[in-house]
Amino acid sequence: MRITNRIMQRNNLSNINTNKIYQDKLSTQMSTQKKINRPSDDPVVAIRALRLRSNVTEITQYYSKNIPDAQSWLKVTEDAISNLAQIVTTMIARCDKGANSYLETKDRKIILEELQGLGEAVYSTGDADYAGRYVFTGYRTDTPLSFLAPKNQNYTITEQLDKNAIDSVSKVDVGNLLDINSTNYMGVNVDEDKISSVDVHRIRLAYNDCSDYGTFDDLKKAQNAMIEKNASAINQNAGLNYQVGNVDLNNLSAAEKTAIDTAVNAVIANLPAGTDQEVIDRLTNWQDNPSENLKDHFKEINDELRTANETLPDGSVMQVGITPPSAEINNDIAAIGAQVTPTADWKANQDAFAALGSPVIEFTSPGSTTFMDQKWGGLVENGGDITMMHSYETNPNPYAYAAANPDAVVYVPETGELLLGENKYAELMATKDSESTASLNEGEIRVTYEKDTWKKGDLRPEHYFYCEAEKEDGSGDSIIYNDTYLTPDAERQVIEYDVGYNQTVRINSTADECFKHGVGREVDDIVNAMQDVLDLEGIKADLENIKQNTQESDKAALDQIQKQLDAVEKALTYAKEKEQKLFEGGLTAFQKYLDDANICVTNCGSRSSKVELVKNRTQNQKTTYETLKSENEDVDITEVAIELSAADLTYDSALMAAGKVMQTTLLNFI
Repeated sequence: MRITNRIMQRNNLSNINTNKIYQDKLSTQMSTQKKINRPSDDPVVAIRALRLRSNVTEITQYYSKNIPDAQSWLKVTEDAISNLAQIVTTMIARCDKGANSYLETKDRKIILEELQGLGEAVYSTGDADYAGRYVFTGYRTDTPLSFLAPKNQNYTITEQLDKNAIDSVSKVDVGNLLDINSTNYMGVNVDEDKISSVDVHRIRLAYNDCSDYGTFDDLKKAQNAMIEKNASAINQNAGLNYQVGNVDLNNLSAAEKTAIDTAVNAVIANLPAGTDQEVIDRLTNWQDNPSENLKDHFKEINDELRTANETLPDGSVMQVGITPPSAEINNDIAAIGAQVTPTADWKANQDAFAALGSPVIEFTSPGSTTFMDQKWGGLVENGGDITMMHSYETNPNPYAYAAANPDAVVYVPETGELLLGENKYAELMATKDSESTASLNEGEIRVTYEKDTWKKGDLRPEHYFYCEAEKEDGSGDSIIYNDTYLTPDAERQVIEYDVGYNQTVRINSTADECFKHGVGREVDDIVNAMQDVLDLEGIKADLENIKQNTQESDKAALDQIQKQLDAVEKALTYAKEKEQKLFEGGLTAFQKYLDDANICVTNCGSRSSKVELVKNRTQNQKTTYETLKSENEDVDITEVAIELSAADLTYDSALMAAGKVMQTTLLNFI
């Protein structure tokens, strides 16, 4: 085969170009430090690169973001619970001092002030947040654990308790001792016989200062109150036992007409200024139409003062607006013509009143006991009855009433207590869950009640209970929280972070695990007991001062003061015994809360340890995958530099050789 200069030139140029391409490849690898520049350079490397890069990106997310975020959340949580534990530990120390030493007035005041301060601070650490998210509020990370300012908002709360929630409380009845002062002491008739103390079983609810009305329209509930009030008043005034509901005027006796006249005149006397004269005239002349049904007659008058509608629990619609705005007067009018019956007829007609109000409180133990109180109408279901009594009531006070009535269940809204008679106590203590009914907890005791006034620092019920809260937009609608809590073994609001491949870690502690309502309620009980002792010590000091300034010749005054001092001494003995028991009980109770807090701290620590282990493993995995990724994609820069230097030398040599070849032609030999 004949080789011409043209062929040699073409081959040289092709080889030079190949060298140049190789040189460019090495130069690109040198600048990018990557083996390939496009997938077609090496499909195997490209495929492995996609997989390894995905692995590295995922592990980097875990290692650089998720794990540090989880560690920070756990650290904030642990610090907050540790602060709680320190506060509870201080409470234990104060209880120990109170239980094991004689307290003088100044010592008692110091401990009282300290406990009050601790009680105010105990829940403040629960409002800890991480990056603007509250750490103890479950999924509601935008809502603080406690109310940050006083607020009025109605909540219907359902607490799910069991027989372990039942304890005992002592109540010292001091009569009117605390009313004694230097000007009235001679007129206050009190002696040792009027001082007493009772122990009663109770269920202490999560909150005090609860509402004493139901969830539906307040007007009808107040009307029911007037029904009961007027029934009592009419019977007392006229000595009657009759029904004044759906009867005609012709069927009333003179005594009955007098009783109704008395009630009507009382209403007219209290009508506000500006009341329409026609309404007053219709009230005054209520006997003008002998054939008119009395109930309908007064209902018409009542309706004239109403302007709005309200849907009641039974689905019926009732007018409830008032003009002029005086619910009490309006209710008085309505009550006059409403059903008024003594005990026997009241029971017989209780269904007619069921729609007129709503329960102040429901008290149920699934499968065994149901108590429901209509409060205003006294509705009784399933043999149980709740009596609402106020803490300020006397003769009897709620505690004495419950102690004296074995079947009593007394609701005291101011203190947030359900007081139990002996029979009800025994009945509830006998409740227990049955293993045969997985979908029902027969040992659970549910208490549903309302609260609408909140102080700064009160725990928000939506973080603890199934509850219904009125919306704040004025629409009258409600929001239901935690509806799944009513089912057995309902899951709480647990937040988990992905911290590795198929690795999740719970990072939150919920409020009901560590910030228990009982801590603040226990403090309230002790503080109230100490305040009772301080008040009695103050009365004792005042009486001793009065006695010292009383002339010896005034035997009557001295005898009266001594009788009162004896009563104070007896009351102080009872009050100090109660205080002592609460201090001793506080040691046990606060220790339990401290144990709960320590368990939460331990749980946080174990979760942090788990995160740390996962972090170490993830760090190793990250290093391994990054090494594999580098080996697959990255070039050995030293090797590439040597190869590039060799390629440069080869390229230069090829250029020189090609130039030499191209300089020689056949003409050089002619």
